[in-house]
Amino acid sequence: MKLNHDLSKKHSIHFFFKLLLVLLLINILINIAMSNITRNFIKNQNIVHLRSSIEIYADSVNEKLHSVERFMYSTITHNESLEKLNHVQTFLEYQENLKKVQTSFTEFEYQNETHMTFLLETDSTDHFINVSNLYIPYEDYLLLKSNLKSLRSDISDRKWKNVTTKNSEYLVKSVHYEGKIIYAVISSEDILKPLNKLNIGNNGKLSLKEPNNIPSANYLIHAQNEKTHLPFDIYVLVDYAEVFRNITLLEVFLSAVPIIITILSIIIILYIRQWMIKPITRLTERLSQLGDSIPPSEFFISEGILEIDKANDKLNKVIFDMQELKIREYHSQLELKKIELNYLKNQIRPHFYLNMLSMIHSMLQTKNYKEIEELTILTSNYLRHLFMANQDFSELKDEVQHIKDYLEIQRIRYGNSIYFSLDYNSELQNTLVPSLLLQTFIENTIKHGFSFQDLFTILLSIKKVKTENSDYIQICIEDNGPGFSEEILSKLNQKQSLITEDGHHIGITNTIERLNLLYPNDYSIAFENNEEGGAKILLLIPYKIIDGGYNEHLIS
Repeated sequence: MKLNHDLSKKHSIHFFFKLLLVLLLINILINIAMSNITRNFIKNQNIVHLRSSIEIYADSVNEKLHSVERFMYSTITHNESLEKLNHVQTFLEYQENLKKVQTSFTEFEYQNETHMTFLLETDSTDHFINVSNLYIPYEDYLLLKSNLKSLRSDISDRKWKNVTTKNSEYLVKSVHYEGKIIYAVISSEDILKPLNKLNIGNNGKLSLKEPNNIPSANYLIHAQNEKTHLPFDIYVLVDYAEVFRNITLLEVFLSAVPIIITILSIIIILYIRQWMIKPITRLTERLSQLGDSIPPSEFFISEGILEIDKANDKLNKVIFDMQELKIREYHSQLELKKIELNYLKNQIRPHFYLNMLSMIHSMLQTKNYKEIEELTILTSNYLRHLFMANQDFSELKDEVQHIKDYLEIQRIRYGNSIYFSLDYNSELQNTLVPSLLLQTFIENTIKHGFSFQDLFTILLSIKKVKTENSDYIQICIEDNGPGFSEEILSKLNQKQSLITEDGHHIGITNTIERLNLLYPNDYSIAFENNEEGGAKILLLIPYKIIDGGYNEHLIS
């Protein structure tokens, strides 16, 4: 409250300048705090993303390693060609069986898309036989021989083992069976290759061993084999300085933007104060001194600003035109009140109420208590809708029910001489239409078309139509009465008033005036006579439904 009171006082430009600097400082501090919060949030989210990616990768690798193990066990126990290689045979037989074994491993490698090197050792040979594509450099292959020979003697553990050469790391799996050994070898680079797509920075590193001398700006993610169920640990070193370099530059830019905007704002404020606010203030002071007895032109002097000088020249004309504008506004208000009065007159309908009372009185004399009860309820519903229809729009379901109540009253009054047919989709029941619009047309149709001689038919259809720009509601009312006269039809289609001096023909004219106010240049209405007889009214209004407060916020 105190701040609002201080700001409401008049202050110099120096006060607002100091206030602007304080707001700038607060803004800078908030930007720095938000930048740190955002940076930490993004960092944590990136870590979560990396951990999730590693878990997904681990599941995939586990499946591939298990597939390799199953293949190795199946081959070493059931492959006949491999069994023959373990026995003495001719050179041609040896080559033929070796080729079959190599074909088996090559097909497995192609189907599973692995970069796995498979080596074979039997009792009949004292060296390793390559039975697949060789993905190991020959230098590393020679260094691996000694490690593989140690695995041949160690049959207690058949898990995947981590073997290191001078330049690379390898995973090795051996399977022993009846003098035969199959080795599966894959480099850590190949097995970690899917993780290369992760954004860990240029200096980031993927490894199966924990890296040494980790920089303080980097972050190490350790995926332990107890959680991943892999035969090895995974270490992901993230270079956050590189990963967030673009974000840091963006933060610096965003922090500089408020400062630049503030400096430019101060310059613009000073310029506007000198060359716009002061001349306008002087002009306002002179305008406040204008009197009816003093010509306005005596108060206007040149300010040296083209726009203000033009404004001075136009002010005289504006002042002289104000009286004429007031007169026009007065007439517009009179016209609006006239329309509102006609609308109220159309609502009141004293003759309808008098007819209802007369009918009830007649029924009392004949002791038709059941019809009196029915008529009383219908009349109550009818009047309740009239009294509640004080908004511009009502829901279509309420308007339709109001028509049904009105027609039930007419049925009690005239008997079964009126047939009413309604065709509309229940999905449109929440559509908004002008209040009492349909009832006005139906009442006018009965008033000018009903006759006791023939069954009077009223057809009402309501549907939703689409145009290029938006959706509309099409309302069609038809009857089998005498139709419109040529004079009335001509006036209706030209939207001329039908109201006579004695107040007749208010309904349709008032309805057209309401449509002009509610849908300016966005509706259409046509009146015509059917070839086989009877009148027809075709109305097209925008499709609207309730959004928020009733009749206050609409969407179309």
